[in-house]
Formats: sequence, structure tokens, C-alpha cells
Amino acid sequence: MATSSTPVLRVPVFDANAENVQPYGFLLGDDVCKPGLGIPFYQDRVLEGENVDFIYRGRATFRTAKILPGYPPVIWLERHLYMTQMFIALGQAPFIMVMAPPNHQAGEDLPSLSQVQALRFQAGQGLLLHLGTWHDFPIAGDDRPVVILTANSDEVVTALSQMQTPGEMNQGDVYKISLLQRLNCEIQLEF
Repeated sequence: MATSSTPVLRVPVFDANAENVQPYGFLLGDDVCKPGLGIPFYQDRVLEGENVDFIYRGRATFRTAKILPGYPPVIWLERHLYMTQMFIALGQAPFIMVMAPPNHQAGEDLPSLSQVQALRFQAGQGLLLHLGTWHDFPIAGDDRPVVILTANSDEVVTALSQMQTPGEMNQGDVYKISLLQRLNCEIQLEF
């Protein structure tokens, strides 16, 4: 929680679309990605799309998580350099992602706060992150719980689950920073 001396970065929440998601990843929705894949079965009733460019190191891991309503301050951001993590909203509720674009190719070890954005993904939409996109775990998008399907690498899930207490980490393709410690701020959503 913020104290009187902790600066707060207030970030408005916008609905996700293909254009505003582009700096962070790819919007997945009810459109087929690059239709026309040449699989000969079911051509009269199935429009096949290209493979989703999910990249990972080691073994892929898919799991669900139920996110409870509420808009806590964002105090952590993390990135993955060997995985294009994916989040898909299942059910009827949206989710919000707080993100900053990748900057590792410029040698940066901290996110650019001036580029932080919060995007709301509607039920049935998903997000495939670019390598190195700074992000927090999804937040429920309204007053309902949301269940998300997450595509990870086993290496990332193992590293996160081995933490005994919340803290910064740089292991198993997880580079997680404390915004309070590194950038002396926290992020709050504005509606």
C-alpha cells in the first residue's frame, strides 16, 4: 500500500483492440489468425488459421486461475525473455492487464513508467505477450471473478511457486521487480 511518501502513477484503463495491444503482444479474439492454413479436412465448415506464435523454453504448461474482483495497487512488474506468455478470459467476465513495452533489446532492466498502459480484455479475448513485455498478473475487469487460461513454461511456474514470500526475483525466466523498491512508485488504475 502507498504511504504518503510513495508516488502513485495513475493509469487509465482502455478497452483492448488490435492497435493498442500491438506494443505489448497480440490480441486473440473471435477472428481467425491469418486464415487459409492448408489442412484439407473439414474445408466446408472450418476456416483454419495459422499457428499462434507461442514460444517457450522447456515444457509448456497450461493452467487456469480465478481472479477475484478488486483493483489493488500494482506493485510488481515482471518480464520473460524466453516465453510469449498467453492469457485468455474464459466465461463471461473481462480482465485487465497492466503492461509496459519490452525494452531488453536496448539493455534496459526496468520498465519505462511513461509507457505503462492498462488494457481491458473482454470475455473470450486473450493476449499473447511479446518476449520481454513488462506485465503484472491479470486483474478482474469488473465486479465479477474472472477465470483465465494461462500458457506458461514449466520453468516460469516452477520458479514462481518456489518463492516462499513475495519478493524480487531473477530466476527461471522470471525477472520480477518491486516498483516500490526500484522506481519508488505504485500503479493505480483509473476508470
